[in-house]
Amino acid sequence: MSLVLIIAGTGTAPSLGCSRSPSLPPLAEGPDAPQIPGKFVWHNLVTSDGEAARAFYGALFGWEFEVVADGRYSIISYQGRNLGGIIDASKDGKPLQAAHWLSAVSVEDVDRTVIAIEEAGGKQLEAPIDVPGVGRVVTVRDADGAAFHLLASSHGDPPDADPDVHTWLWHELIANEPERAVTFYERVFGYRVEQLRKNPTAPYRVLWSSGGPRAGVIENPFDTTKSAWIPYVRVDDPGALAARVTELGGFVVVEPQADIRDGTLALVLDPSGAPVALQKWSPDMELDP
Repeated sequence: MSLVLIIAGTGTAPSLGCSRSPSLPPLAEGPDAPQIPGKFVWHNLVTSDGEAARAFYGALFGWEFEVVADGRYSIISYQGRNLGGIIDASKDGKPLQAAHWLSAVSVEDVDRTVIAIEEAGGKQLEAPIDVPGVGRVVTVRDADGAAFHLLASSHGDPPDADPDVHTWLWHELIANEPERAVTFYERVFGYRVEQLRKNPTAPYRVLWSSGGPRAGVIENPFDTTKSAWIPYVRVDDPGALAARVTELGGFVVVEPQADIRDGTLALVLDPSGAPVALQKWSPDMELDP
């Protein structure tokens, strides 16, 4: 799943809402779903223009939105399934260095994990908050500078299943210091790390937990960009959607190419500059860098 990409640096961002967070739907259906520590279970787009983001992602993926909290937050859904949210930083007058997606890692205890993160060289970026209907959440930064959420769900996590088209497929950490990053995630989250060997000149490490692969880690090929987590959306035709991205005001960083995942991958920026990957995938495909 490795790729060449250009991404903007990210700044400090709010979490699943803010101190005035609205009540949100639970992550899992039913009251007794188990937690799946290490799994990415929620995704927030932090942007300065929520209306433009809704127009872009609605047209590109068919996502639907419920706008709450006076427009500060929008719940993203697709075919009845909740996928994440959009945080409109402009509603609270908060400066935003660059729009970006923040993915949330499931943990059993947010406060205990924050301590482990700081001991491993990471940083807590805000005070934890309790989001009604969801759980306890905080935004943190890993030892290599990439920001993400911790989330201890109050009603369990979504079960593992093959992702539907136009829903989240994968997560990739573009790390300036991949060895340091991998050590951090091993230490804090207990991920088991496997290195794919098909391309030894560009090491690709897969983070495993709770019985499944959760993310990949590759070295950031650009000196002028910061480490960041990139979310992947499963699509049927990355080329056609990349063309739509341009029509909708976004930017195509990497078009589908035969030498990158056999033409199944595109990397794009939405109109506010947030990176997201488009990946054609089927359950019988191998995890191949």
